Amino acid sequence: MHAIDTLYQEHLARRQLPSRGLLEQHTLRITDETLARTIAGRLACALPSAEALDYLRRHLRAPLLAVAAGIGFWAHCLREAEGIETLATDRFAPEDNPRFRRPGWYSVQPMDALEALHRYPNHDVLGVCLPPGLSLQQVYEAAPGATSRQLFVTGYFSRAAFGGGQEGIMSEEYGLRFRRVDCIARWGLEAPDRQTVLIHTWRA
Repeated sequence: MHAIDTLYQEHLARRQLPSRGLLEQHTLRITDETLARTIAGRLACALPSAEALDYLRRHLRAPLLAVAAGIGFWAHCLREAEGIETLATDRFAPEDNPRFRRPGWYSVQPMDALEALHRYPNHDVLGVCLPPGLSLQQVYEAAPGATSRQLFVTGYFSRAAFGGGQEGIMSEEYGLRFRRVDCIARWGLEAPDRQTVLIHTWRA
């Protein structure tokens, strides 16, 4: 078990999450991709921090739908630290998912992301590393009537993405605004021109 696992165990026992700074004391030392992938397979590809969950809690309009939820670690942390229940979905349940084949942290319903987005238009959406090929435009087109839907996506983005700005207009056509929130722990493997962040989008 890695020190990161222990860190989460200790904090979740107190219904808290470690801060981004505390996580980075461990993640920034990791330069072995195999080790990083192993930890991500047990937890998540983008590790939730206290700051990330606090941002979600302050901006979320429940209910919350998680797509590409993996083994449900973010959903587990949201429930344990913030008392937020999540409808978590992924193409496979954790024990049947070829990437994991292990019990999940949280109940994850087998469901394609676009199907889940269409079926639950009244839910704000959390996507931790969206599946390849699923764009933000597709997310909003999946349920055109979901005019109040917010999207919270964690991912590994170029620093120049979204015009390089921290906040602004993402799409004039869809009336979408975005905010780039620097609250996700970095890994030692990250390139200088890329960064793992939370992107919050909503209709203006």
